[in-house]
Amino acid sequence: MSAPPKISVLLPVYKVEPYIEECLDSLLSQTSTDFEIIAVDDSSPDRSGEMTLRILEEQNRIRWQFIKNPVNKGLAETRRIAALAARGDYVLCVDSDDHVHHDLVRRVIEEAETHHADVVIFAAENISPEGKINYRVEAGDAIMSGVEAVEKILDLSMQAYCFNKLVRRSIFLAIEHPSGLIYEDICVSVQTLGKSNVVRLMPDTLYSYMYRESGISTRFNPKIVDIFAIMDRVERSTASMPIRNYRKLLFRLKYVYGYRTIAFQAATKAPTYRLAKPILDSVAERLRLTHLFGMYSDHRSKLSFVMAMLKIHPWLFYCFVRRFGR
Repeated sequence: MSAPPKISVLLPVYKVEPYIEECLDSLLSQTSTDFEIIAVDDSSPDRSGEMTLRILEEQNRIRWQFIKNPVNKGLAETRRIAALAARGDYVLCVDSDDHVHHDLVRRVIEEAETHHADVVIFAAENISPEGKINYRVEAGDAIMSGVEAVEKILDLSMQAYCFNKLVRRSIFLAIEHPSGLIYEDICVSVQTLGKSNVVRLMPDTLYSYMYRESGISTRFNPKIVDIFAIMDRVERSTASMPIRNYRKLLFRLKYVYGYRTIAFQAATKAPTYRLAKPILDSVAERLRLTHLFGMYSDHRSKLSFVMAMLKIHPWLFYCFVRRFGR
């Protein structure tokens, strides 16, 4: 048997028929070949799985495995299934409707080996279907401990995406993967960073995250309330970490980000108030005056004011947000 590759790319495949060819082309044309692709067809109802298998079979430059889930497992569980089949020292999560820089693998291997890093975080960009860059996901340029990286996520100064993080496979397999929940990346990233000793932040933009009209952030999804469960899991996994100003930082992620995201997504994306109301009610029930004061004291007076409307009555909040947006 040949020596294991340095990196295993975890590639869940589900309903990406228009995009999978470009994604695979970006992986198969990498400047380094020291990686493998673990593609998992998560019982996709379209031809995504068939196309993936055909494209992989037609080349012999990059090692690969193809797995088909007999039933749909969801993103988190499918990534875990891919990681269990992987052989690389590190894993890299790639979403199959995105594409990566042609030098991604070589660059992250170089950074991981140079700094003996457990995690390498790189910059990414969000791109529209027309090719316009909507915004950048910055990574910075630093070396830090895993706990310090967790602090940055709690502080909302670092994004918790999985797609821009190379992670040691043993760490990735040692954490909980929240099956069936959306926004699972937050939970996964916090756990992997919390178990890491050395984290390398590199400024290079190596990943293109595509804006899709059907994406999680562009459509109404009642499962947005999964964030409540995600935040509870994050709190459990970080409670024992030696995090400075822990309560303050956790407040930012849980309430400033979590509660705000649920409420604003429901108000802006739901086609009617009737659909938004149960979700807004669930936030209002959990929202306390101490949370509003906490937002205000954290220099977020506008957010405190708008969330106070939600506490008074969801309809008031709904109308204000629909009228004035962000």
